[in-house]
Amino acid sequence: MQVYPFSNRPVWSVLLRPFLLCFFVSMICPVLGQKMSLFDGKSFSGWEGDTKKVWRIENGVIVGGSLNGNPQNEFLATKKSFDHFRLTLEYKLVGTEGFVNGGVQFRSKRIAEPANEMIGYQADIGAGWSGSLYDESRRRTMLATADKERIRSIEKPGDWNTYEIIAEGGVVKLFLNGVHTVTYVESDLDIPLDGKIALQIHGNCKAEISFRNIEIETLPAPSIPPDGVVYSRFGDGQPMVSKAPFMDATFLPEPGEVVVLIGQENFVREQKAGSLESRLVAGFPLGFLVAARFF
Repeated sequence: MQVYPFSNRPVWSVLLRPFLLCFFVSMICPVLGQKMSLFDGKSFSGWEGDTKKVWRIENGVIVGGSLNGNPQNEFLATKKSFDHFRLTLEYKLVGTEGFVNGGVQFRSKRIAEPANEMIGYQADIGAGWSGSLYDESRRRTMLATADKERIRSIEKPGDWNTYEIIAEGGVVKLFLNGVHTVTYVESDLDIPLDGKIALQIHGNCKAEISFRNIEIETLPAPSIPPDGVVYSRFGDGQPMVSKAPFMDATFLPEPGEVVVLIGQENFVREQKAGSLESRLVAGFPLGFLVAARFF
């Protein structure tokens, strides 16, 4: 039997090679899935904005605006851009007059005119819009509106609340105090999927907004469509307060609701033959429109 020598080099050098390789890879590649704090609790390091008149740090908390009045929108923005991430923070909004509102910008950037504004997605806060997704200075519309009753049951006005923002590919999800409020799937391929994160206090109000425990977790770019893309095929409805049980055990959806039927080949066969549609129409009152979509 012929014996081949393992190496002429010392054993310790061979054993050390994997550790050195991991070290150099970690130095040149960003660490995914690791939380990073965006606020050190004592300085505006990594942030830019009007830190002389609008934004300040009080007892380890970022505070923006004034109860004496805020003439215009103001943003405190990160210097760094982010693309796919999970952002968590706590906010508290107090106000006495006007449109008491704020928000969290992401995948955003500053614009030239007016210089105080930003353009991009905003997780809204206050004035009845908490938990909803707004498009600031771009389409200027609510992209996804949270169920009002659901928000009233989970938000704590004037107290600390937790916001979670997940941006993964073209899908955005918002969570308020651990409860899922909206999912939005971007259909415009020209909308950038990266940008700054910023904190907002709205203009035309007497209000202060506070932020703390701001952390971000970098996520990998999705290689397959996120679940939000799949769910969007069944409509654009958002999470809402659970419905009460059907009266007298009678299945009767309300107008505008989407009924999703899940099955295998038998569903497809019955759909092609018209048998399934016939049964659905026969089972509902006259005038009630049932739209069946098959995927």
